[in-house]
Amino acid sequence: GRTLCHLLLSPGLAGPLRWLQNCLRRAAQDREEDGVSHPVPLVPLTEENEDAMESRRFQALLRQLGLRPPSSEQESFWRIPASLTPQRLRRAAASITHHGPDPSGSPQDPPEPPECPQDPGAGEGP
Repeated sequence: GRTLCHLLLSPGLAGPLRWLQNCLRRAAQDREEDGVSHPVPLVPLTEENEDAMESRRFQALLRQLGLRPPSSEQESFWRIPASLTPQRLRRAAASITHHGPDPSGSPQDPPEPPECPQDPGAGEGP
């Protein structure tokens, strides 16, 4: 994954990488707190994240991290599978962190990544 992360450090992908990290960390935390794992959809709420999700390079990273593409016409979004443990999710997020851009770098990047939508069964509001 490290080589691919280097490829992804191109303009416009710093925000989506931080968003992905946040989604992975949130899923890990939820799984530890609830003691239950459910698939979690990755719903891109910004145009920047949506564009990244359509990028073949970004999709290759998602596959390397163990995420799965929509499996049928009824699914629109990539998912964090229920089989990924909190530890594996944190390692995946850390692999992006170590190769991501300097957080104090670009003025176009928001200071905090957008939150990953909760699994509808999580019972916790925004």
